[in-house]
Amino acid sequence: MSVCRPFFLGHIANDLLFPYPELDPDEAETLGLLRDSMRRFAAERIDSVRIDEEARIPPDVLQGLAEMGIFGVLVPAEYDGFGASTAFYTRVFETVATIDGSIVVTFGAHQSIGLKGILLFGTDDQKRRFLPGLANGKFAAFALTEPTSGSDAASIRTRARWDEARGAWILNGSKIWITNGGFADVFTVFAQTQVERDGRAVDRISAFIVPRTLPGVSTGPEEHKLGIRGSSTTEVHFEDVAVPAENLLGEPGGGFKIAMEILNSGRLGLAAGCVGGAKAVLAEATRAATEREQFGRALAEFELIQKSLARMAMDIYAMESMVHTAAALVDRGDTDFSIESAVCKIHCSETLWRIVDDAVQIAGGMGYMRAYPWERHLRDARINQIFEGTNEILRLYAALSGLEEPGANLKAVARALRDPIKQMGLLTDYAKGRARRALSKPELPELHPDIAAIADSLPEGVADLAGTVEWALRRHGRDIVERQLVLERLADAVTWLYRMATVLSRADAGRRSGEGIEAEAHVTRARWIVDDAAQRARRLLAAVRSNLDDELRVTAAEVVANGGAGLPGETPVRSHPS
Repeated sequence: MSVCRPFFLGHIANDLLFPYPELDPDEAETLGLLRDSMRRFAAERIDSVRIDEEARIPPDVLQGLAEMGIFGVLVPAEYDGFGASTAFYTRVFETVATIDGSIVVTFGAHQSIGLKGILLFGTDDQKRRFLPGLANGKFAAFALTEPTSGSDAASIRTRARWDEARGAWILNGSKIWITNGGFADVFTVFAQTQVERDGRAVDRISAFIVPRTLPGVSTGPEEHKLGIRGSSTTEVHFEDVAVPAENLLGEPGGGFKIAMEILNSGRLGLAAGCVGGAKAVLAEATRAATEREQFGRALAEFELIQKSLARMAMDIYAMESMVHTAAALVDRGDTDFSIESAVCKIHCSETLWRIVDDAVQIAGGMGYMRAYPWERHLRDARINQIFEGTNEILRLYAALSGLEEPGANLKAVARALRDPIKQMGLLTDYAKGRARRALSKPELPELHPDIAAIADSLPEGVADLAGTVEWALRRHGRDIVERQLVLERLADAVTWLYRMATVLSRADAGRRSGEGIEAEAHVTRARWIVDDAAQRARRLLAAVRSNLDDELRVTAAEVVANGGAGLPGETPVRSHPS
């Protein structure tokens, strides 16, 4: 039950894609009212320039937003929260992102990951003790990263040992770069614990709910950051902290799974924040392009500027389509949305960066000056490609996750070939599947004629992906896990196919909804986005089979790593001693 996983097998999950998901009417009405309140509050109370310069969000601003209920949107009503859907939450996240970069990071760190472990894995007692406060003015933080452990979460060194005499877990260690660290009331902390597996003691990660009030919890000074400067980012230290037994989250040794589940869902909020940030930047870029004149004409009248503005608008339409589709998968409750959340985070964070970069270019010299908002947008946007799993790691994750089932199928076929008589059924089914992919493309449902006319690129791309996946698995075998440039291309191809699929679904629904300019606009957007995505996917998949440049890249990198970064005859200059 996934949109992206079937792509690797040459299938399209039409029932998950069509029709395009719409927000529940009651939630849509509530969202409109909440957005109006948030925008009025922002206009009256939020000064983003001051937040950036002073590197802090005034407490009364956070308290005012908390009184609106936005910090408890995902918390069920029985625990004093909003009890909203993921679809609603992502749209609130998007709206907060249009207001201020530091505030949206605080919002996401609290709700997307900070309290999410309690929400997903907490006992009823844990939920009743912590969620009401966290929904109404108290704040949460997610404490995983350590000085020696970034993307390699399994290598954390913070440790908790069970003390039978005290009936508590004794927690020791430090975490770094913890968003909301300076003021969070509750931390979700991950630590190595000793558990029994197959009759022997081994180290496994466990998760704990750690209130700041426990003796031994302390935080370091605020970090000085490139962007999102108003958000709190600190080290968090635990020195002989006695964590009560009832604050263990999930089972002993089950913390790694909990962390990955939290991050899977958290990435979708981050992607929604990128959509909101992109909308805010487009609005400012459009205003600048229409108000600023050169050669006696508004900038918006020049084709090169029009190209940038049009691409921004098309990208935002696609980003929205991707995020809203993934949010609907989460709300179904019976789907695996891990690849979708990863590709949304990758694509939206990188697209936002390009949109901000284009906006700075439109602003010209003003874009480089601190007196204007552009450089702040640029600084704030950069972190999104690092947060909650770097985009490099997520590309590997998306590709390797998608390869699991095709790889298992090929292994089964290889085993069957050792005894083809007994395994004739499996081999026949496999042969039929390959023949079917070669002779026909996966089918789409009946679409509006205007959308059907541009939709063939999706089944063609999915069939191409499946064939390329099989070729790559046969070519590289187990070594595929080390062929990161190949995996990157597969992940990016899947991302463009997902973008294409969600846009087709949205445009089909939009075109069916009526006539006129707006209905036609859906067709125009889809035509541009689908054609662009199809070309990109084709190039990526072709490069999986033909990539002579890969060896040159690796060789050049080895030369650089060994000190040969300078041009012939030059000595590299180091600005810092190493």
